[in-house]
Amino acid sequence: MAEHIDATARAEALAQGFLAGRIDRRRLLRSAMTLGGAAVAATTLGPLLVACGAGGTTASSGAGGASSAAAGEPVAGGTLTVALTGNPTTMDPASAGVYTSLQVIDNIFDKLLTMDENGELVGVLASSWKQDDPKTYTFDLVTTTFHNGEAFTADDVKYTFERILDPATASSYASAYAAVDTIEVASPTQVVFHLKDAYAPFLTNLAQNGEIVNRKAVEAADPTRAPVGTGPFTFVEWLDGDHVTLAKNPNYHQAGKPYLDQITFRFLDVDTSRIESLQSGELDWVDAVPLNQLTTLKADPSYTYATSTRAGIPDFLALNTSRAPFDNLALRQAVAAAVGRPDVLSLAYFGAGEQGVMEVPSGSEWFGGEPPYSTGPDLELAKKKMIEAGYPDGLTVTYLALPQYPELAKTGVVLRDQLKNIGITVEIEQLEVTVWFGRYADADYDMTSAYWSGTLDPDNFYSTQLVSGSANNTTKYANPDLDALVTQAAQSSDDAARKELYIKIRDIVWEDAPLVFLHYETINYLMRPDVQGSVVNPLLELNFKNVWKTA
Repeated sequence: MAEHIDATARAEALAQGFLAGRIDRRRLLRSAMTLGGAAVAATTLGPLLVACGAGGTTASSGAGGASSAAAGEPVAGGTLTVALTGNPTTMDPASAGVYTSLQVIDNIFDKLLTMDENGELVGVLASSWKQDDPKTYTFDLVTTTFHNGEAFTADDVKYTFERILDPATASSYASAYAAVDTIEVASPTQVVFHLKDAYAPFLTNLAQNGEIVNRKAVEAADPTRAPVGTGPFTFVEWLDGDHVTLAKNPNYHQAGKPYLDQITFRFLDVDTSRIESLQSGELDWVDAVPLNQLTTLKADPSYTYATSTRAGIPDFLALNTSRAPFDNLALRQAVAAAVGRPDVLSLAYFGAGEQGVMEVPSGSEWFGGEPPYSTGPDLELAKKKMIEAGYPDGLTVTYLALPQYPELAKTGVVLRDQLKNIGITVEIEQLEVTVWFGRYADADYDMTSAYWSGTLDPDNFYSTQLVSGSANNTTKYANPDLDALVTQAAQSSDDAARKELYIKIRDIVWEDAPLVFLHYETINYLMRPDVQGSVVNPLLELNFKNVWKTA
């Protein structure tokens, strides 16, 4: 009885301290988890925890069961069998462009920073950090080792980012660090980044794609096939088209983690077979749910379901501006005007997510502007643009489709039917994801549906996808006015001013139509009820170091 009263008193004190501003949200959440008398604490703190804790992430057992993170104390041991969508293309974080690669890589490598499910920056290889002035950031580092036994030091941080910036690396993320002037090794445990100019998205970019590599490991073996990081899991094997296996890192620097002994990633289509395998126990966790089954499965008590209002992916139609026919501005504008997003949402995505009109969802603090043809189609305008483009009798184009991503493949069918109304015949070519990625990266296509996971800050999208010369600018679009605005927005420390600049940037993109935003998709994880601790974070990292299986 005394313990019960003590838990109540401490819970009330925590609530009062938070409301009075004496403790922050992080301390409230951490302290609540350590209270005795959990039921009483939950009753007292429940409304506060919902309001200030996991508001952006939903995890439930079927129709409103206990959250996965709160289902019990973590248990060490066990193997997790995971279904991913598509085969990775590389294990080198500097060159990884396919989301499937990143899902695996982020369990092998650590970054200086990451982001929790509430969108707050958290140190991983950085024990602390500070911004000394608008162009200088200092990071103190943890003590740990790479999987090859090499000590992790500031030299590894310097090498990682200089390698990304080296044109010979051809890194997909070089543009994210173009603001870096020099990297100073102040000591083995402290590194200082000196920027050329103020750059607002710098910390976000470090969390988004700043996996730290070891020079000796990179130079000793092919980093695309033999990844060596400091992360919670070590690389075991990669059998193309079938699976990647990782094993627990027994020397991981975060005490007690990871909980799992092994992870096997399997590469499976998003169809009923993955749900059948989940039901039978052949799979434990899947990264995507067939959307025609989503409503039923997320309410089924046989599974645990996780999603988030903070995390998602913009889907868009990419038009190759470097060659005919889509080097023709009027033709691109005709396509943009002919697209009907309601049909894409209802037919390709079964109503899940929302109509996409920009790189962020409608609930984002960065959402803004008045997109033309936001619902569409405007066939009268589209037909006028076809005549202006010099195609009054129409033309035939090829759409690259991904059968492993049924929503993107279905989008191609929807667009084929819509563009037929203005005389464009769309021939659909089905490709395996690695072949598709090669064609897409080399700008060897007419049109295709694509997506980009880095949209925490609008700069993550525009600096990589549309700035002239960016490695990820696969539409090969170039506009000096857009480039200048993207640079100006990135260098501004005033978020209100930045938001206005991104509205101007969107106006250019909507007018020039190198890509046409179609849909904003939510992320859906489904797992067996014995899998605990899996949440969706804004970075879309899987963070399996926090996941365990109950006995």
